[in-house]
Amino acid sequence: MPIQQLAPKSPGRNPISSDAGLIPLAMSLPQRGWYSPPALVDDAMREIFKRVPPDDPRSLVRAAAVCTSWHGILSDADFAREYRAFHGAPPVLGFLHNTRHKRSWEKGRIRHYRKEYVVSNFVSIASFRTPACRERRHWRVLDSRHGLVLFHTPKRDEDFAICDLVTGDGWRVKADPDCADIIWNGWSDDDDNEYEQENEGVTWNAAVLCAKDGCDHIYCHGGPFLVALVGSDEEQRMTFAAVYSLETRKWSDIVSIEEPNAIETTGHSAVVGNKVYFPCEETYSLVEYDMAGQKLSVIALAEEEDDDLPWLDLMGVEDGMLLLATVMNFRLCLWSMEAGPSKTAVWTRHRVIDLVPLLPASALIGVSVVGFAEGVGVIFLNTKAGLYTVELSSGRSKKLHGETSFEEVMPYMSFYTRDKPKLSSHLFSYTRMLQKKGESTAA
Repeated sequence: MPIQQLAPKSPGRNPISSDAGLIPLAMSLPQRGWYSPPALVDDAMREIFKRVPPDDPRSLVRAAAVCTSWHGILSDADFAREYRAFHGAPPVLGFLHNTRHKRSWEKGRIRHYRKEYVVSNFVSIASFRTPACRERRHWRVLDSRHGLVLFHTPKRDEDFAICDLVTGDGWRVKADPDCADIIWNGWSDDDDNEYEQENEGVTWNAAVLCAKDGCDHIYCHGGPFLVALVGSDEEQRMTFAAVYSLETRKWSDIVSIEEPNAIETTGHSAVVGNKVYFPCEETYSLVEYDMAGQKLSVIALAEEEDDDLPWLDLMGVEDGMLLLATVMNFRLCLWSMEAGPSKTAVWTRHRVIDLVPLLPASALIGVSVVGFAEGVGVIFLNTKAGLYTVELSSGRSKKLHGETSFEEVMPYMSFYTRDKPKLSSHLFSYTRMLQKKGESTAA
């Protein structure tokens, strides 16, 4: 069909037609009519930017480098709040884990090994990472929660370091003198082995959490925090605890109970309200530390009729309840738990997920639960084929890493938005780098 027949046949002059057929619309209408008011364009772009996945912050950074208008939108604190409200729970930007290394040297044909040391590693699974996301020698990661990471730093004057990996902020904390004596009694001063335990009866763990009143923990950067320390001394048959507050910059008085159960040094902690929970070694029990009431108690996990029930790992909190998990017969079994009367936990196996259709056959061997991302419901599984995640809501699985030696991973969750001065400065530097790169490419 000739293009002329597409022109309307109504009488009178047609503004978009000519004797030769259609003419370009841009020639028929005033150029000014092509542009919407800037406010409407900005509103539309805000809605588009709002829908960029939170685990792809690089796209927003690149968009900010396009023009001043987009830079202004993405730097606006109101947009950052709208963006976080739109997406809900913070995304998983990566995870941390500890590895042990030994220095070695060769003398003749013999290789000598000396001084085992720990390294904390950050593995990014998002599209962008800050300089704070790096490996740290002689730092042992203990916990990650509310956008903060807690490290044990035995080679420094301070015992603990707390880092915000997004903003780059950091704090150093010395343990309470009484707690420090107990902690250091558990580690050898022998330079040949940094982490050789001298007194195996002393075990401890620690957790970090936001302390801001009324915080929804979606974006906790810059707020006050608490560090809860819980340990046990089998020789003294004592379990002790104390909490550090950034606001007061002091430790609370140490509370203790006669309880010989050893604290799991590499176990995950969980926080419900003002209470923090730590698993015990080789026993089906948890230590509950009420930070507000300064009370310690032990919660026994009720035994099931199934004698083949394997070890349960404390994962975190889901829907306000403690979550425990294990893998049994190629199935991921999840228990939810609430504290009941007489210090006995009321717990039920509320979900069973068949792993056979979710993982390749090679990944069904040696499966263990090593981490949990609260708020987004993602379980981390270490297998003989690598590290996988399983979304509890959808059942989708994903391979994250090819290594097979993860014993424990700490998911790091946070929004990467521009409404903090340090972060804005860092992202501005990155956008300038992108702009210069584009200019050099064009030249």
